[in-house]
Amino acid sequence: MQSTERKPGEMAAGKELGFEGLLAGEGAPSMGQQGTYYQSGQEHDEGEHGMQESSAGGGMARDRTQTTSGNAMHGVDSGDPGVFFNDGARRIDYVLAFEPGLKDDAKWKQSRDEKRQIFEKALKEDYKVDMEHEHESNDGKTSFVKLHIPFTTLCKWAEDLLMRLPLSLDNVTSHTTLERALECCCCGNNPFDSTMDEQPNEYTALFTRINAGKFLNYDKPNIFFSPAQRSRIAYEILSKARYGEDEHRGASDEVERAHEKTKIGVERLLGNKSYVAAYPLHEGEYTEKDETADDNDRAKLYRAWGDWKSNWYRFQPLDHIRNYYGEKIAIYFAWLGYYTSVLIPPSIIGLIVFIIGCIIAYAGGNNVGTQVCDLKGLNRNNTRCADSLGVNDLACRNVLMCPLCDSGCAYWHLADACTYSKATLIFDNPATVFFAAFMALWATFFLEFWKRQQNEIAFDWDLTDFEEEEERPRPRFEAKIRRLRPNPVTGIEEPYQSEPNYYGKILSAMSVLAFFVILVLVVLVAIIIYRIVVADAFYKIQPSLAGIATTITASLIQVICIMVLSKVYEFLAVKLTNWELHRTQTEHEDSFTFKMFLFQFCNFYGSIFYIAFFKGNFAGYPPTYMKIGSYRLDECGAGGCLIELTIQLAIIMVGKQAINNFMEVVLPRIKVYLAKRDNKERQPNRWESDYDLNPLPDHGLFSEYLEMVLQYGFVTLFVTAF
Repeated sequence: MQSTERKPGEMAAGKELGFEGLLAGEGAPSMGQQGTYYQSGQEHDEGEHGMQESSAGGGMARDRTQTTSGNAMHGVDSGDPGVFFNDGARRIDYVLAFEPGLKDDAKWKQSRDEKRQIFEKALKEDYKVDMEHEHESNDGKTSFVKLHIPFTTLCKWAEDLLMRLPLSLDNVTSHTTLERALECCCCGNNPFDSTMDEQPNEYTALFTRINAGKFLNYDKPNIFFSPAQRSRIAYEILSKARYGEDEHRGASDEVERAHEKTKIGVERLLGNKSYVAAYPLHEGEYTEKDETADDNDRAKLYRAWGDWKSNWYRFQPLDHIRNYYGEKIAIYFAWLGYYTSVLIPPSIIGLIVFIIGCIIAYAGGNNVGTQVCDLKGLNRNNTRCADSLGVNDLACRNVLMCPLCDSGCAYWHLADACTYSKATLIFDNPATVFFAAFMALWATFFLEFWKRQQNEIAFDWDLTDFEEEEERPRPRFEAKIRRLRPNPVTGIEEPYQSEPNYYGKILSAMSVLAFFVILVLVVLVAIIIYRIVVADAFYKIQPSLAGIATTITASLIQVICIMVLSKVYEFLAVKLTNWELHRTQTEHEDSFTFKMFLFQFCNFYGSIFYIAFFKGNFAGYPPTYMKIGSYRLDECGAGGCLIELTIQLAIIMVGKQAINNFMEVVLPRIKVYLAKRDNKERQPNRWESDYDLNPLPDHGLFSEYLEMVLQYGFVTLFVTAF
């Protein structure tokens, strides 16, 4: 079993790899805004990818804590006995899994056992965490440690983490602009509404123990904190508990121990395989067929949202998604749903423009088609060829063109480019000008209306007053930095990294980014040289196929290079961002986002910009062609470069999508099937079932945001070509 950890910092989708698994309900349990699942073996002692005090989803709306509320409705009192201790009263807030018989030498095995013992002792004595061990499992090799956080500990950490909790109910209902318009048109009976009941809103405030009695449901400890909030607090404790004595504990406060190993946190225990997984639990199964049963939140959400066959046309139950998965997940799906819906008008207009292009290209009556495709041109005497002689008279076969290469290529006729010219006319015609203007306006309105909807959601979910100064330092930052100074807002002493050291690291990281951007340009130049050499060879063998064959093969090579460079750079970007030691999770995520988006922009759009704006501009003309060695520079075909741009876009978009879909949909399902197939001796417990699920990517939904933003760039920048 692969070592994994679910981290309440980015995503609440558990051990299901990717976006599709989240919809299917195979992901992690209800964790609220902050819960994701990580592979431990990737980090080892390098620290952490992203802890909780985070921005709520891709730099859109920020949230300072889990504002998941309406706790009684969030599955806290789930009927599934698998989410409780054996006494049936104490709820399981987190699960640690380890393999006692892991094959290794005796020294390493003893070291792991000692680390687990010290870690669990620290959880009990320092953080008052209740534990229960389970040594039986279907696979016969995995043991589990179930953790429960007492109510008094939850209150202490909720105050420390600046959690916002409900004070009273808010009776004001909220709907998006589109929902209100449809309700008005349908006389209040909107057929597109979600089948789930609308969640009540609440007024929230920062929780303090001195005013605890004023908060809603404080007198009901079992439902005061949602499972998401309990999971976040549990992970905070796990990330701070020590598993050994720090040999550098006596170092001066002025010493910044950025490169020393600090024996703290569950991440490092996952990295050295003392534990193989750390995760909260789902509320239960979601595949029950009886819809009248009192199902858990996971099953209800699956039927009203994850089951796309019966819900594809309905609005998403965003409040329920938020309550189960948290603000980060919910905001992503809010944006994705909005983006998908506003693509409907341009898709309809684009289809109409495409049909018009086909009519113009193949129905005749256009000057370009007549000039290129008409075989009955002018003869040597500048008089039109007779109908009886025009087709057979070589002199009448349209315009004679110069050879496409300097040696071994014959003269050719412009009419030979008829097919490519007509294909170009499908995309490059008078209607395309209108479509381009429409898309420019569409992109502007899309952003402005999304800002409006985002602000509505942020206000509704109480995410509008997030202040970065109120974020707590990341546990890795606290563990590595020993220099202290008072926080300018709270006055509490916090670790502080000197500016020269911090900006020195930033500069070093930027130099790595610059190197990889240059590497992308080098790969682009190599692809251009490949195009030149292969095209020259094809011109001598099969001139009619030279353009299409060169473009397709070069595009396929480009896709492979793009994906390989993306994986390599992402690995380095993670390491560099961790090395920079950002104080807060927001700074950590912003730095990683900047590195990734800048590189991926150059990586994905470099070849497309070259074809669209530069190819053919420097090729020269007879007899003064520009050359690289004995080869002419790359130039456009007789029909122009637009058809090549279309092919490049199609291969990059479809190829990238196919690879991502396989990694996010097909492969996770295969892994889950194999894991469940091997564990059929008895009905697995809740913690065993969740242990068999697949891990999410290291940065949660970041890859999904990146994919959609790249697609948005293709849609807005090059929509007229594809």
